[in-house]
Amino acid sequence: MKRTLMIMVTVASMGLGARVLAAEAAAKPDCTEKQKAYDDAKAAVKAAAKPDLSSCSDKKGKDKTACEKPLKDKAKEDAKAAKDKEKEAKTALDCCKNPKKKGCTP
Repeated sequence: MKRTLMIMVTVASMGLGARVLAAEAAAKPDCTEKQKAYDDAKAAVKAAAKPDLSSCSDKKGKDKTACEKPLKDKAKEDAKAAKDKEKEAKTALDCCKNPKKKGCTP
C-alpha cells in the first residue's frame, strides 16, 4: 500500500513538472526580429570600421593627409554610432529572450 502510494505521488509530480515545462516553452517569445536587427547592427559595425580612402589615393603629402582626416573622423563617428546601435539591439534581444533580466522593462 505504501509503495503504491509513493509511486502515485511520484508519477503525479512528474506530470505536473512536464506541464510546467510545456507552459514555459509555449510562453517563450518569438525574438527573430530582434535577432535580425542585432545581426544587421553587427554587420554595420564591421562595415563602418574602415573608411574609404580611395578618393585620396592620388594625392601626396599634406594634401593626402588633409583629404583623409575628415573621412577618418566621419568613419570614427559612424563606427561609434554603429556600436551604440549594436549595444541597444543586443539589450533588446537579451530582454526578449529573458524578460526578467536586470535592466529590462516588463
